[in-house]
Amino acid sequence: MEVRKAYDTFLQSEVSADLAAKSGGLEPYRYECAHCGEEVRLAAAGSTSMVAHFRHLSGNNDVDCEKYLGQYGSISIDARSRKSRNERAEFYFDSGSKMFYLGLCFSKNEIDTYEEESARFELRTTAQGQPFSSLRINNINFLPDTPRMIPIDQFSYCYYLSNTLNNVKRRYDFFKKDGLATFFKIQGNDDYYRARLIRSTILYTDVPYFVAVEGQYSFPQSSCFISDVEISDTCRFETMGRRVLGQVLTIKNKTSDVEALFASWGYQVEASETLTLLWPPATQINEASVVCSENAFLFSSFNLEPHGNINVHSLDIQVLGSGVSKISVHSRVKVLRKNAEIIIDRDTACPADYDPLPLAECHAHVYTVSDDNTYFLFNRSGATLIVKGQSVLLTLGSFVKRYTSGYLDGVIYPRQQKGLSGELFLNDLLAHYKRTENFSLDSFAALDLSDTASRYIEECIETGVINSAAKRFIEEGRI
Repeated sequence: MEVRKAYDTFLQSEVSADLAAKSGGLEPYRYECAHCGEEVRLAAAGSTSMVAHFRHLSGNNDVDCEKYLGQYGSISIDARSRKSRNERAEFYFDSGSKMFYLGLCFSKNEIDTYEEESARFELRTTAQGQPFSSLRINNINFLPDTPRMIPIDQFSYCYYLSNTLNNVKRRYDFFKKDGLATFFKIQGNDDYYRARLIRSTILYTDVPYFVAVEGQYSFPQSSCFISDVEISDTCRFETMGRRVLGQVLTIKNKTSDVEALFASWGYQVEASETLTLLWPPATQINEASVVCSENAFLFSSFNLEPHGNINVHSLDIQVLGSGVSKISVHSRVKVLRKNAEIIIDRDTACPADYDPLPLAECHAHVYTVSDDNTYFLFNRSGATLIVKGQSVLLTLGSFVKRYTSGYLDGVIYPRQQKGLSGELFLNDLLAHYKRTENFSLDSFAALDLSDTASRYIEECIETGVINSAAKRFIEEGRI
């Protein structure tokens, strides 16, 4: 049976199938039926003969939901519309501890409900086996919408997650068998990183991945190595009683050799999308960028589709042009399209008052950079980075800004010149304007020249050239 909308467990809002298809959402357990809460899968995403839709799995309440199609256009972003209380789970690799973890996440309402029922989370290696990890779901062990990292100390190619309230055991595949590579997407740019398991079969260019192969200390010969795949680190370690080979790699270009290599591991390669938080500055807390503002400015290489790849209303998106959009941050904002994703949360506890940094001001006619701080020259041409030892002329309307550790702490303005005249004005002009032209005495034959102009023209007769600006000012009677 076909369902035109579903609940997106990542965006935590109801989405339409056609917009979900554009976003490339094919991961298992991502979508749930907005009517009964059971898992649905996106179908006919690339079909030319059938519209995209969500479909129940066989035996997964598909009969009871047969008459439910959803009212198209009544999409809500209210997480309370969700009918189920299934966990949101991801698997991670931690580069510091060289261990694998399960990241388990619940909303505040879910935690409160489970706590009232004294429910426990359970983790198994087989559906009928005893749990090797059990944890009470309450406000002590979990924070709302924040992954709780549970170390995995028993190896399995798949794990079964459940809770004692509904006892539904959901299977999550983990390591690939037969020496095939398992991919994790690295989060952040630090040497110490956390990488999240890729549950889909699509990889993207220019994205750093941690690749793990269980039971081996060498990669298959076919991976040694294509020039369009950059390897930045290799490690060998033991965990869960197994030896693991890991590498950090980035696919630089999509070529036939690259596609063939990753196809042999069960993956396909696509070009990457770009998503960047431009403003305001954010603090990274777990997986969220936390800002102290009601608005955020994003650059994206794709259009932001409300309820398709971002969980806000259309009225909360203002397109400014050139890929830049202004987003209203009323609550947690989530964006996800292919490889590009971000979570933006607002910290309402940010102090309204702050201590401003002292700003040093000075004036100069010619300013020379004397240290290794960051300096920019601002003028009618824009902003230009200037470095230690470089000298710049400051004219009316131009100035230099100095930044220390990224913070503005100094401004250099042009020195206010006293009115120059006569010999001083000519010397200043000759010092800063260097364009010359062939001299002709005919240009000055009818002029009543000043003493300063007469002396300068005598010099020009000897050299055969004249400063172009000086010529103009003499003709205008200003010298």
